[in-house]
Amino acid sequence: MGIREGAAGPFVIETVDVTVDYASIPAATAPDQAVLVPQARVGDSINVTPLGVWPANLTQPQGRCLVAGTVQVRVCNPTACAIDPASQLLRFTLTHDAP
Repeated sequence: MGIREGAAGPFVIETVDVTVDYASIPAATAPDQAVLVPQARVGDSINVTPLGVWPANLTQPQGRCLVAGTVQVRVCNPTACAIDPASQLLRFTLTHDAP
């Protein structure tokens, strides 16, 4: 973590690794799963990166913070059958305004 200067003013980038155990993802859906990430703030720019082997038929996870400390992670299963991914270690890269 460190304060950086951007065109819009100072900002902070933090990375947090969290293990997420997804529920089974039904066919042709893109459900959200709430993940506790204490450093997350409403309005953060969030990048979610799987650190292990990611299931081939699922989209890369996307994250957004609607409530401080919780990131909604969305994964799409475009296939015709449910997929139950194994527990995954995800890296959350959070970018927010400097205090």
